[in-house]
Amino acid sequence: MDKKQTRRNFFIKKELQGKYIFSFFIFVIFSSVLYAAIFSMLSVDSLTIVYKDNNLTLGKTPYILLGEIFRAGWILILSGGIIGGVIAMFLTHRFAGPIYKLEQSVKKMSEGNLAFAVMLRKTDEGKELAAALDGFKNDLAVRIGSMRELSDAIDDNLGRVMDSGPKEQGAVLSALTETKALNEKLRKILDVYTIKNK
Repeated sequence: MDKKQTRRNFFIKKELQGKYIFSFFIFVIFSSVLYAAIFSMLSVDSLTIVYKDNNLTLGKTPYILLGEIFRAGWILILSGGIIGGVIAMFLTHRFAGPIYKLEQSVKKMSEGNLAFAVMLRKTDEGKELAAALDGFKNDLAVRIGSMRELSDAIDDNLGRVMDSGPKEQGAVLSALTETKALNEKLRKILDVYTIKNK
């Protein structure tokens, strides 16, 4: 039965997600303030009369509009920033989780564990990278398995050579020839990898 993967923790990579959430929060606040400023500057050549709490105020429209927008709208601007931050948290969760999962997979591989599958949720980003990493891991596991088999065969041949007596020179020569062929196969598998720049 296929068990659906869910993440209950929305802050998987706190530093990365925090940076994006804070940036999105600031962006929403700045955009709201910029919108209010542009909206009030469009009426720069007009005059406004405001009657509020038995006070009559006469002034240039941009200043009165900006004052009224920030006096009444700061709650909306702040709540818009908070809502934007929450949306950013959900959006960053879609790529922070896969980054964490891929980092853990690479860590397992570097520790020598190739017996696992790199799996992401259907809604996660980076599925192509996960598939490529999983393919690399599987190819590496097959090649290491082949090298182990060749190493075991070389051990068997060397064991036969060491166990043979002085009269069995033909068997020794045959075992050494077979060992050389096995070593060449092993070398071909190893030559696929570039270890350092020459």
